[in-house]
Amino acid sequence: MGAPPCSASGDGWCVARRVSGTEYRGELGFRFGAPLDVDGDGHADIAAGTRFKLQQKVLQNGSASVWSGATGDLIRSWDGEWAEALFGHWVMPVPDISGDGLADLVIAAPHARVTGGRIRGIVVARSPKTGEDIWKHEENETENLGWDMALAGDQDGDGRVDLFVGAPAEDTGRVYVLNGKDGSVLRTYAPRERGGSFGWYVARVDDLDGDGRADLAVGGPVAADADGTMVGGAWLFSSATGKELHRWDGTDRRGGFGGVVAAIPDIDGDGKPEIAVAAPGTEDQTRTLPGELRIYSGATGAELRHWSGKQPGELYGRMILAVADLDGDGVDDLAIGAPWYRRDGDDKVGRLELRSTRTGEVLTELFGDGVDCWFGWHVTRAPDPDGHGRPALLIGSLRHPVGDKVAAGVLDLYVLRGR
Repeated sequence: MGAPPCSASGDGWCVARRVSGTEYRGELGFRFGAPLDVDGDGHADIAAGTRFKLQQKVLQNGSASVWSGATGDLIRSWDGEWAEALFGHWVMPVPDISGDGLADLVIAAPHARVTGGRIRGIVVARSPKTGEDIWKHEENETENLGWDMALAGDQDGDGRVDLFVGAPAEDTGRVYVLNGKDGSVLRTYAPRERGGSFGWYVARVDDLDGDGRADLAVGGPVAADADGTMVGGAWLFSSATGKELHRWDGTDRRGGFGGVVAAIPDIDGDGKPEIAVAAPGTEDQTRTLPGELRIYSGATGAELRHWSGKQPGELYGRMILAVADLDGDGVDDLAIGAPWYRRDGDDKVGRLELRSTRTGEVLTELFGDGVDCWFGWHVTRAPDPDGHGRPALLIGSLRHPVGDKVAAGVLDLYVLRGR
């Protein structure tokens, strides 16, 4: 492993649990949410999908599963019922929406074919307790519904958490706020102009405009600038009014600017969160760009920080996440993924950079196990499995081999000991 098991003595980051994929080229964990307790045993459980799981030996229907945080045993699993839909592309645990007192799951199948046989996408909420649907939502106006999702807080005051759901398309795209209770649409967001792939990535932002509701950041990595060049874009919206608060454009069409967006802690002292926007180099076929991350003021839109990767073609910024305060300065720090990082001659090992939000200093790095693991492809915060309040991260290695199964993928629960 890239870090020692937590059963070994010592300080620093250790691996408390590993969940391994079971499907050849299945890619466990393309996008997954923070673990929550789905079975009532007091332990947060891990949920993720294998979007390339085959049905009938040829159809990439996908699957979604949830594993016990206490034992690692499989609690429940569903196979996708829509042909080639990539069911399990996103699997998000959500606080109880079914009324049974347990966390539920929202699962995306962004390539599901719906009305008229077109690829529109489906998002479904399911109860891990019963295995049954709580609600299902599909759209007729946009494509790839559920390509990205984020918890939106309670937008309508009904006591249930709602969701931001992206539906990017080649020419434009939309983001929907779906009611967590029944899946109905509460609001739709669209760019005023030049919105290619709008909704590719979405992120919840703490209230910026004083209306008492969490706001919305959106990325579109092939959006065009004012000159029509597809350099990518990012947007910030008021969730209550739909007003566009800020827009930023990339500078290089190879960069994929807006491929990832994230809310991060206040670093300029104005009491407002900032917005991180990555240009990981996803459109750079020659792998000559190192990847870049820019941090903008959530209040003014001004650029505050600009960091670059350490190696060309490593996809620096393919993941951005505000984690715990690791350096003790009172501000939560950042995890930044570079899943194509090369190490000791091995390609696409992957690394996760932990960086001080306030100073920009790199605090430490975590690395994948070996060649073609894609460590750090997706990361989320997690509760300390032992209940000690220590920082913990669930880190995906999207194409990690498992036995003789190439690209099966693994999820590792990392815990920081002895700070």
